[in-house]
Amino acid sequence: YLKMKINNVSNLLRKQFPTAVFDILDKSLSVGSFPEWDSLAHFNFLLLVEESYSIRFTLEEISDMKSISDIVETLSNKGISI
Repeated sequence: YLKMKINNVSNLLRKQFPTAVFDILDKSLSVGSFPEWDSLAHFNFLLLVEESYSIRFTLEEISDMKSISDIVETLSNKGISI
């Protein structure tokens, strides 16, 4: 089940960074895992996640989410079933 959630969020990552090379199932992927994923790109990625799931993150959540697993955990805490 967790693998499915990570895969769904990772698919958004693939959409955000179509030319980046990464393992889509790697839950440890985080800001800086590849050159394209810098702080500005991360913020834009979080906006994509918000848009995709029709939610809003708090400033605290945004500052705490650095990796795919952090994002999946935050979505779960918000009751998002992926």
